[in-house]
Amino acid sequence: MISYKTELQKQLNQLDFLLKRAEKRKKQYKNLEKGKLQVTSSHGVTQYKFLAEGATHSKYIPSIDKERVKLFAQREYDEKVYELLTTMRGRLHRFLNNYEADCLDTYFENLCEARQNLITPIKPTKEALIDTWMKSHPGNMNTYEKKPDSKTSRGEYVRSKSEKIIADYLFSLGIPYQYEPQFHLFSGDNVYPDFVILNVRKNKTIYWEHLGKVGDANYATRNFDKLMDYEKSGLILGDNLIVTLETNERALDIELVEKKVQEFLL
Repeated sequence: MISYKTELQKQLNQLDFLLKRAEKRKKQYKNLEKGKLQVTSSHGVTQYKFLAEGATHSKYIPSIDKERVKLFAQREYDEKVYELLTTMRGRLHRFLNNYEADCLDTYFENLCEARQNLITPIKPTKEALIDTWMKSHPGNMNTYEKKPDSKTSRGEYVRSKSEKIIADYLFSLGIPYQYEPQFHLFSGDNVYPDFVILNVRKNKTIYWEHLGKVGDANYATRNFDKLMDYEKSGLILGDNLIVTLETNERALDIELVEKKVQEFLL
């Protein structure tokens, strides 16, 4: 089951932003005469009238006073938008406070082990999902003769300090991954991306390729060709493929790694 809580929280943040903007707009009408704008038509000509607060009859606004008409119209719009945003924000806030996408997993996990052994869950638990995924995406499939020599926090070896940084960050967040899985290209050839990763919330498999020597023209050309092969084989950059870059002069951007993890993997 996909959890949309993160997306809903983003929507709530957007509503908060718009509410502040609408509230700021409302303040500019503090000295504007209170009442309602009336828009009518006579013989195909638009006419404007204003019903002041407490009055029983509206007054005609001459066309020469168009700026005043705009202010009245804009105020009514802003006040209504503020009302709608407040209602939307309240509903979404209440929903999020009561929304728990993992309640089925939590309920099963809180059962005693003896009872769990008697039950087949209606959907795979998070642990079962990860276990199945890990088995179907084995790592360390690259038979390249150079032995990895950078040890990660998980206890495996990778080929560079930058790959270690990425692996350690994934591990620290509890994000399931495998190092150097096998991927089949459209051509029938096999390649070994640096990482294959599971976004548990979306149950989505994502590959990560770190290009650590793009300052080298031959290396860059070779790997950019590989990226083109990836896309032709179904790995689309910005969807199920993450790429990070590095040169001798510009080290791996840790902040960018964190942003990509937050955006694609959590």
